[in-house]
Amino acid sequence: MMFWLYIIIGGLIALVVVAALVEAYLKRNSRRRLSDMRPDPESLRRRPWQADGVAKIHPLDQRLEKNNWRFGRRTD
Repeated sequence: MMFWLYIIIGGLIALVVVAALVEAYLKRNSRRRLSDMRPDPESLRRRPWQADGVAKIHPLDQRLEKNNWRFGRRTD
């Protein structure tokens, strides 16, 4: 019984290795230029962490921070 288990596991490992080798063989000459992998400049302009996005959130955060500090310091 253990013999068949070893055969099945060995076959699965061999199948994964063969699939990786076939993929490497098929992609061996497909080179991509670095400039093709650059992100779109338009998508870089719309990031949530830019200054205008932070400026909108900052006053709300300051108010919440003050209220949390005030209510958290109570010792009734």
